Amino acid sequence: MVIDSNKKEVRDIYSLAIRNTIQELNENSAMNTIKVVYPNLIKGLKEMKEEVKEECLDIFADFFKKFGNLLNKKNDRINKDELMKILCELLMIKHDGVRKKATNCLG
Repeated sequence: MVIDSNKKEVRDIYSLAIRNTIQELNENSAMNTIKVVYPNLIKGLKEMKEEVKEECLDIFADFFKKFGNLLNKKNDRINKDELMKILCELLMIKHDGVRKKATNCLG
């Protein structure tokens, strides 16, 4: 529902639910969650709508803040090269909110 560009009215609710769930996950659950959520978030970052990109970047940033070290240890869960390429591309777009959130995600 977060990446569905037609569901603007519920996107915030689902994004908040995912972000709150991330805060409650343990390491084992985190790896299973990222395996499921990662492809959808990448798809959302490739969307044309800035609102979708912003929500996906917020979710990624929360996940990296809490489980960044774990993802470094288990580097088979995400395609870091693909993600870095997308984030760097997002730094070049005109929308200030997306650039700011992409910078935060990279940090």
